[in-house]
Amino acid sequence: MDIDAPPARPGRIARLGRLTITRKFVGLSVTLLAIMLAAAVYAFVQSAKVNRETALLVEVLEPLKREVATIEEFAAEEELASERALRYGGPQVRDAALHESYLERFRALNTRVDSQLGQLDTHISRFETMPVSNDVAVFLGRLQLESEAVRREHAAYRAAMDAFLDPKAPAMVDGVRLRQNTAMDAERRVLAAMERMSREASVLSGKDERQLEALERRGFLVTVENLILAVFAFLAGAVISVLLTRRMLTPVRSLIAGAEEVGRGNLEVSLPATTHDELGQLTTAFSAMVEELRQKVALKNTFSSYMDPRVVDRLLGANRAELEAGEKREMTVYFSDVQGFSAISETLTPTALVRLVNRYLTLAAEPIHRHHGVIDKYIGDAVMAYWGPPFALEEPALSAVIAALEQREQIARLQRELPELLGLRRGAPSVSARIGLATGDVVVGSIGSAASRNFTIMGDAVNVASRLESANKTYGTLILADEATMLKVRHRIEAREIDLLAAPGKSEAVRIYELLGEIGEVEPDLLSVRDAHAHALALYRAREWDKAEAAFAETLRILPQDGPARVFLTRIAAFRAAPPPADWAGIWLSPGK
Repeated sequence: MDIDAPPARPGRIARLGRLTITRKFVGLSVTLLAIMLAAAVYAFVQSAKVNRETALLVEVLEPLKREVATIEEFAAEEELASERALRYGGPQVRDAALHESYLERFRALNTRVDSQLGQLDTHISRFETMPVSNDVAVFLGRLQLESEAVRREHAAYRAAMDAFLDPKAPAMVDGVRLRQNTAMDAERRVLAAMERMSREASVLSGKDERQLEALERRGFLVTVENLILAVFAFLAGAVISVLLTRRMLTPVRSLIAGAEEVGRGNLEVSLPATTHDELGQLTTAFSAMVEELRQKVALKNTFSSYMDPRVVDRLLGANRAELEAGEKREMTVYFSDVQGFSAISETLTPTALVRLVNRYLTLAAEPIHRHHGVIDKYIGDAVMAYWGPPFALEEPALSAVIAALEQREQIARLQRELPELLGLRRGAPSVSARIGLATGDVVVGSIGSAASRNFTIMGDAVNVASRLESANKTYGTLILADEATMLKVRHRIEAREIDLLAAPGKSEAVRIYELLGEIGEVEPDLLSVRDAHAHALALYRAREWDKAEAAFAETLRILPQDGPARVFLTRIAAFRAAPPPADWAGIWLSPGK
């Protein structure tokens, strides 16, 4: 049976990555404080040790040195006083006054020496209870032994001096010399014991000096150690801070670089979360945001294949609800259709037909997009587009007219590509497109059911543009526009008035124009046809049929294939047979809606 191995314990770095930023900063602060505290404690311990040893020298050794020095001083004075007392006294007194004076001084100094020896013993006994080093304890023991020896010898010396100077003692020479020798021997023993104690004091003095020098060096070393610890604590804190900051800044820099890439439009940015702290959460949220943006862009690109990207932007923007609700705008509407498409489609295979339609629509869309138009829909081979705010803000009618005029070159381009496109060496069909333009108020919004909607425009201008596209077939023209459009572009566009056209059920007629081209770019023959047509049209509306007929015939002489002249000649013949009513204003009722 398989047994799952226990999960591996995460390393220290991995565990560090799981901490929050707050815990990381707190941990860094605690670590730095711990390092500083350890350095401070070490410095305090070392300084306390030096201070304790210094205090021991000051409180123990220095007083003992002073006590021994005082005893030596008093002992020297005592010896001098005893010698002078012996010089002026003894069994045979030479000078009683001096003898008594020096004798009293000897006794006083003797008492002082005893007192100082007692104080020395008291000091040594008091320091026995203090925590001292072994060297100091040995020294105190030897000094105490020497002090006791000096006190014993000093007591014997006092007794020998008292016996030698006792006036009641026998005055025989031998007895005097014996007592004198005894006193001198006692003095020598006192001096010997005092010398031994002095040597111990000298040893103490040397030890004191050496220890003070050692303590000074130790104090300097402690200062250096404290400085080294402070530098180490600073460097350790700096290194830890740099490492932690660098680890924290790595995802921040990645986020900044990723945000800059996203700002430049690169949505292929991938930022894996390397930590579990707030930066890791931010990285995860950023990646989720980029993924959502990527999906939105993909959705937008998909929609843009079926709908103008500007419409998609507005539908996905903040004003979506307002846009979907509908708004009234003045637009220039464009309708186009391939002339004779049904006949062409019957001669082509489905594959060739699809290639033809796709290529035509691609070429037809180029001028529309170039001049900021919005393609509303494709209806088979037909194209519906519009210009106006908020998509085309400057002269939308002029942009629509120029796009319509450029369609002529696009059709010529398509005609040149047809043999290769359809795989025909000869017999390629002739292709032309009819275009209708109208300007007016329309409603822009999302139209449809709750389940399916279409962002489009509705209004009379849409119907007029559609009728004008169809009217091209009647008049034999390619591009027709209504009067509202022409009023906005007449400063740039040459056109000729074609007719007054009214739709069934409409009380107002639409004055329609054929677009010829931009001013300065129209051939002179077309301008002559325009002028001749205008003259013939005025005669036609004045019911002067003969003159109108002659005028339209002149138009055909200039341009034999002119479709509008042929239409009007046919009408004149009909009006001769059945004249229009008396209130006729030259309006022609168009078939259809």
